[in-house]
Amino acid sequence: MEKITIGIEKRIPLGVLEMALRAVLDDNATPEYFLELAHTECTGANRAKKTVALMNRMTVKNKLMPYLTEHKEDILNLLRSKSDRQLLFVAMMCSAYTIFYDTIAQMGKYFHVQDEVTREYLLKKLSEKYGSNRMLDVAFDCVMPMLIEAGFIVRARHGVYQMAKQDKFTDAAKRVYCKSFLLNNPNYRETDYIEDNSYFEFLKQ
Repeated sequence: MEKITIGIEKRIPLGVLEMALRAVLDDNATPEYFLELAHTECTGANRAKKTVALMNRMTVKNKLMPYLTEHKEDILNLLRSKSDRQLLFVAMMCSAYTIFYDTIAQMGKYFHVQDEVTREYLLKKLSEKYGSNRMLDVAFDCVMPMLIEAGFIVRARHGVYQMAKQDKFTDAAKRVYCKSFLLNNPNYRETDYIEDNSYFEFLKQ
């Protein structure tokens, strides 16, 4: 079976992602500005180039971006709330890279019955889709810190993760998160009942 390309090999702070998102919403996103943002968190031309590519994938080229642009005022309001801001960013991650979506869906299944999940277990499950190789390890080490910063999970100890306690999310934030699910599951419609899917386990606390 042909393995799916992972695509992510670097992570960025959510503060940088927010500035990139705001630039796109204000129609001020340029290659020069994204490069300037990249240099605020990394050194070296090659690393900066990878960071710019990541910002583009997360924003300009994100399948979720047309929805975010259409609901610009709602999105700007979400950015003012710590919890809604985090949910928005997770939705953007999952819409840009399927490995974020698959990781959250797998954790949701596990957290439904257990309090902790191990790195070893997640990598084993993800390897069924992406293959067991160095690129999966690299991607995983990008995905998990970004989900930790977004407040979805905490690292209980080395190689062991727990679900983080969530604040209440607004309906607007939940709609964005729901949209990210639909983008990863094109066979579903907005009218379908999808809240029982493991992807929504993090919203049930």
